[in-house]
Formats: sequence, structure tokens, C-alpha cells
Amino acid sequence: MSEITVAKTSGFCFGVNRAVETVNNLLKEGKKVCTLGEIIHNPHVINDFEKRGVKVVNSPSETPAGYTLVIRSHGCLKEDMEFIRENGIDFVDATCPFVKKIHKIVEANKNNSQILLAAGSADHPEMIGIRSYFSNKSYVLSSKNDLQELIKNDVISNQDSITMISQTTFSKKEWKDCIKLVSEGFTNITIHDTICNTTNSRQEEAEKLSKTSDLMIVVGGQKSSNTRKLYEICKKNTETILVESVENLPDINYLKYTKIGIIAGASTPMSLVEQIKTFLEGIFDGSEKRKHK
Repeated sequence: MSEITVAKTSGFCFGVNRAVETVNNLLKEGKKVCTLGEIIHNPHVINDFEKRGVKVVNSPSETPAGYTLVIRSHGCLKEDMEFIRENGIDFVDATCPFVKKIHKIVEANKNNSQILLAAGSADHPEMIGIRSYFSNKSYVLSSKNDLQELIKNDVISNQDSITMISQTTFSKKEWKDCIKLVSEGFTNITIHDTICNTTNSRQEEAEKLSKTSDLMIVVGGQKSSNTRKLYEICKKNTETILVESVENLPDINYLKYTKIGIIAGASTPMSLVEQIKTFLEGIFDGSEKRKHK
């Protein structure tokens, strides 16, 4: 029988769990709730909240009368927070404390740094929020290659005063490569390692588990940055598939694999992981009927 191993670090991280529980608690209190953007990057959680009456708004100005606005775990734009407070909107801030820490670092350095180097995904809501707290020039690095291009094209130089941070879910390996590069030629730079410890632990476990498995199943939302990072780590070491739930599992012959590893992103409920594990166990003991290619 094949061996199935679920990564110990799978499931909600502290920040995501805090945001989800914030919404749950408000609903239990009988409050009408809306969230500024999707509360987390998981369609199953979003659909469940939608069925319970939670609305998603794209701007604080869209907050319906009588609703409590929840700031999601990714945080929000500085100007959005200012608008909320200035207009007396009833709100609860569920920004992950680790993201909030980055906001404070960036804002504290906006007057003494000419440039902010931010490692992460430019279109991710966490990164968009982070950059709004820095009033000077900022550049997003998706990898060491982006940093090399900035140096090569003289966009940044050793003459600049620079602050460097990372998105909480950025790849630890890429971050180390970026630090090594700037350490070789930049003396007027302040580096803050702002990758979440949980993210780092999860990435390390993904690396180890994928090296001892002949199939990895990464569970999480397609919009989830940290889930995508896990997928990229695993696929370098073994055959890897990325799914949102058991319904998305491809029709392949799972019986041909001897060791299957399962790991989930920080915004993935453990119930989805357990459903996949149960499904696979059903195949291996013959109780689950499924067409195999």
C-alpha cells in the first residue's frame, strides 16, 4: 500500500486563522459583515462566508450602511485606512501582525531612505499595501534577476540610501540570493528579514517532503502566493500537482505512486486536506471507485 504523508505545517497560519475567526465572531454577534477584498485567498472559505451573508467590497467607500468592515489579513492601502478613520466607518482590523510590522518598518524609513526594495509579487494585495506606506521610489523584486537588472541599468546604486524588505510569503531561497547580491556592492542599505517564520518552516518542509515523495499534492487557492511558492519548490524535486480541493484531483493512476506527500498553503482549511487524504486512502484500500488513465 502506498504511503501518504501530510505535512505538519499544513493549514491556516496564525494571521489567516485570526482573520477568519474575526469574521466568524462578528457573525456570531449578529453583525452584518463586509470585507475589504477577499478575506483570504481560498474560494471555499469565501463561498462559505458569502452564503452566510458576508459581502466583499473593493473600496471602503462601498461599505453598506449598518455593516462592519473587516480589513483582511493582507492589510490595505494606507489611504484606505485613513479614509475609514476619517469617515467613521465601523471596522475591525484583521491585518496579520507580521504584515503590520512591515508597514511600520517601511513608514519609519520613508524619510531617511530614497529607495525601497521590496521582494515579492507586485500585484499581490499585501505588496500593494506595503508600498503605499513608502512615499519615495519603490521597486518590487520577484527574484535576484530583477535586482540584477536594476543594478545593471543604474536604477539603483551605492550612492542611494536603501531599505530592503520582503513580502511575508516570499521564497527564502530567493531572499538569500537577493541579500547576497546587495551585500557585495551596497553599503548604504538596511535589510529587514520580514519573511514570516511559518512561511519559512512550511517551505523547508515542502523541500524535504518533496525529495522523499514520488508525487506531491499542493492544496490551496489559485490566487494564493504562498501556495504557489510551495508548488514551485515541490515541482523542482518530484511530480507535483496543485489543486484547490478533492474535486480538482486529476484522473490519474494514484496506485502507481509509492509515496505521496500532501502540503497545504496558509489559507487552506485542514478539512480540504483531510478530504484528499481520505479519498486517496479509499483508492488504496479498494473502496473508492475511480477511472484511471
